[in-house]
Amino acid sequence: PKVELQDLTGGRPGSIIETEEELKRKDEIFAELESGERSYDDAKVKIDDYGDPDEDIDGALFDIDDPNALDSSTLGVYNIFDLKSKFDYEWTPESGDPDPNILDPALDYVKEPEKTEEGIEFGWDPIFGSSNPIDTRTVTTPVDSYMIDDQTRDDSLLEPLFPPNDPEISFNEDIVQFRKSMKVIDTFIDPFVGEELPVPRHVAKWHGYPEQMAFPEKNYTNNRFTAPEDLTDFDAMTPHRARVRAVELARAKNAEWLPEGVSEKWHQDQRQPYENHGTLVGTLKKADYIDEEKVNEIQPALDVLKSSVELLSIENDGTVFRFAYHGLMKNKFGMAAWTETLIRDLGVECTGVVFETGFRKRDPIHDGGFGWYGPY
Repeated sequence: PKVELQDLTGGRPGSIIETEEELKRKDEIFAELESGERSYDDAKVKIDDYGDPDEDIDGALFDIDDPNALDSSTLGVYNIFDLKSKFDYEWTPESGDPDPNILDPALDYVKEPEKTEEGIEFGWDPIFGSSNPIDTRTVTTPVDSYMIDDQTRDDSLLEPLFPPNDPEISFNEDIVQFRKSMKVIDTFIDPFVGEELPVPRHVAKWHGYPEQMAFPEKNYTNNRFTAPEDLTDFDAMTPHRARVRAVELARAKNAEWLPEGVSEKWHQDQRQPYENHGTLVGTLKKADYIDEEKVNEIQPALDVLKSSVELLSIENDGTVFRFAYHGLMKNKFGMAAWTETLIRDLGVECTGVVFETGFRKRDPIHDGGFGWYGPY
């Protein structure tokens, strides 16, 4: 942007240290001095104590008579407003300028980076990513010098390569067109990169995009499937009722994020294969037959567990025991591991213990003191 340039340093050498607030305050002080509202007392400032730089040349920081000294007036004027200026490579989408990162449709580019036999991009590293200089912004269209390019050259300034009406002209043109049709990537070897990674000479410059400092503003209902007229009006509820309703929606499978019935259908689809094969896993169904001898062997363990479990079936040739678990959900895995230990301590072979809880996923009575836990 064009800004009004001015000397904000007051003629003093060195870097700019004033802020915009300090500059504004300085202008106010100068205006008060000119209007007479502020007086300048030499006795208080004691400006004479600073001495005269022209009289003390040896101790002066700047020698104005030095012929080799740089003249600041020849270096241009730099002020704090230059910090708000924009370099050529900077781009602001809000300004309405065209995106410089868009590829030129008049040129051809590499379709995809080179890959190894395993299908992995050449030079790709799992930590640092891609390192191949030849990427999808590499230009494959041959780029000629401006002196010989058809769009920029001036034949009057060039010495003719062939005499007029020379048959070699058409032959040479065929060779040139054949060379261009091959679309060989013009590369060079960078000593700092190495010979295994040739660097292309012609690439589409990447200007980048401004860093996103915050997420774009969106309506908080933008991800909901519920119609606006069907949304829950929390503003019309009391704080207690609003919290209770929020807990219900958060724990329900059919919250306002999904239409009615979607969650139930998903769970039914997940359960349907087990229903088709008639398996007992995942249900509270009891087996038609339970070996009473095995039950007697594990009876001491059942006496310890008492009413917290109920034996449903014995699977896998009598080594896997299924129980209906009635205890707290937070203790489910620990109780299953302890039950397996109790059975093994009795000398009974046990390869696993399964605790079935059906559709119960939490403890209503102990879960925040509120008994509602959703339609499961």
